[in-house]
Amino acid sequence: MSRESERLFDTLGEIGEGMLAPVLEQRQTSQPLKWKRWAALAAVLVLGVGLWRFLPRMGGSSSGGSGSSGSSVFMSYAGPVFPLAAVEETKQVTARREITLDFSPWEPVWISNEQQVEAYTERGASAEEAEDYRKQLEEWFPDGGYESTSTDILVRDDYLLTNTGSADQTLTLLYPFASNLEGLEQLRPQLTVEGEEGETALRWGGYSGGFQGPLGGDLTTETEKGSVNLRQLDSWSQYQALLTDGSYLSQALGERETLEGIPVTVYRFTDPWGPEEETEEIPNPTIRVTYRQPEKTVVLSHGFHGMSRNEETGEMGQSFSIPQPQEPRYGKDFYFIVIGEDLEEMEITGYNTGGWDTTQQVEAGVTVERYQGDLDDSLRQIFQEYLEEYALPSAAEEMWYQQFVELLLSSGPLSGQSAERYASGWLEDLMSEAKAVSRVFYLEAQVTIPAGETLQVTAEMTKNASYDYACAKTENRGIYGYDLVTTLGSPLAWESQRAVLEDRGQIEIVRQNFGFDLTEGHKMVELDPEEGHYYLEVRRKEK
Repeated sequence: MSRESERLFDTLGEIGEGMLAPVLEQRQTSQPLKWKRWAALAAVLVLGVGLWRFLPRMGGSSSGGSGSSGSSVFMSYAGPVFPLAAVEETKQVTARREITLDFSPWEPVWISNEQQVEAYTERGASAEEAEDYRKQLEEWFPDGGYESTSTDILVRDDYLLTNTGSADQTLTLLYPFASNLEGLEQLRPQLTVEGEEGETALRWGGYSGGFQGPLGGDLTTETEKGSVNLRQLDSWSQYQALLTDGSYLSQALGERETLEGIPVTVYRFTDPWGPEEETEEIPNPTIRVTYRQPEKTVVLSHGFHGMSRNEETGEMGQSFSIPQPQEPRYGKDFYFIVIGEDLEEMEITGYNTGGWDTTQQVEAGVTVERYQGDLDDSLRQIFQEYLEEYALPSAAEEMWYQQFVELLLSSGPLSGQSAERYASGWLEDLMSEAKAVSRVFYLEAQVTIPAGETLQVTAEMTKNASYDYACAKTENRGIYGYDLVTTLGSPLAWESQRAVLEDRGQIEIVRQNFGFDLTEGHKMVELDPEEGHYYLEVRRKEK
């Protein structure tokens, strides 16, 4: 059993030796169970269906106030450009850096109606559908198309590494960048050595942010505190706090956590049935599963979207609307994964709505299969079913699964102190947010620098902007921020750093500490590595 498995068992408390027996190779499936009906649980804490999904998730300030160094605190923060780093510490290798901020993506690009129709056809649209789309475009864009612009910039981050020693130096280089799994394809840098793209490995750390109460902001009163919402990092100084002591990098370079070897009891619910039609009297036919949950037991579920719980008595309930043929979950299975002692007094009842205050029962049911399994195997099976609806490129699927497991262990029900956001144990929430939350990724490459020689390493990437939402009435509306850190997380011995601005005639500088001067044509400036952080905040230049 892995160290993570052992930690998990410690968290759940003592579990009988029988549960540690090897999982049977052939799962023994019982006959479908018969359930009797019972009334709704009383005196329970009601959780609104899907309530947490609609609460704010972004970090940042709504006031557009100032952060450290005079930079703004944006409502959506993209993270800084980080410096090249190395795993090994060596004073014999010196580094010079030149970073270019290129605003060419800001230049308008004409997108014609014809281009859009062609793209629509390439995606599989029929001739009739393409013609209907053409007519819509002619109505929307009577000039034959529209101008498209971006607020991304292109970054070229050049390094000259010089080996000042008398022996060859082999280094494990790391190039950090802030992203999430959803944005990885767009934001992943391309790393070249002496102009050649070599082999790189991709590492990543855990969710870089934290959690906050339902009202957001820097809350102080006990009633406003909580962990129902995400609080993603909103300033470079928070990245500084995250990366300075090296623990985040150690986790990123360490072994991935595994849930293999942890025995579970699985309940699979299939073929739910109920009233054939939704009516005014039965607007939302719902299956409700109620049970008593032992104190040290954890329940993870998939497909359920309603919950009621009484922590004191252990009386619990979960529910789902009976899927109709036109709905995404029609024909899909529903699951409980039970870790620890098995559930007791499980009963299934049909109700006319999904509200936990309803008492009107209806004829409804579901086939239940119970079997013993392995936690990792069970989660992977559910994950594969989830991918049928929310697929990523196949190369990213295993990465997504591993990041889901990390979130489950660090902030979810298996962490020992789950964030309120994930306390329901609904796996969809964790799988969805695992690819959406921000983290720091690292491109890893091995290089050898001969004694007395210099090696050029270049990272090129698209960098998105930090901004305030267009609907927010803040002083930063229409302003976009880009920043970099000079030495954070890097042990390299810096000889010099400088920045080059290619504005392409597209921007006006609003705030900065680089020292660029577009009026005087000063577009190359020396940076002080001791400064730590540089920022550039701009708006689009009026035509």
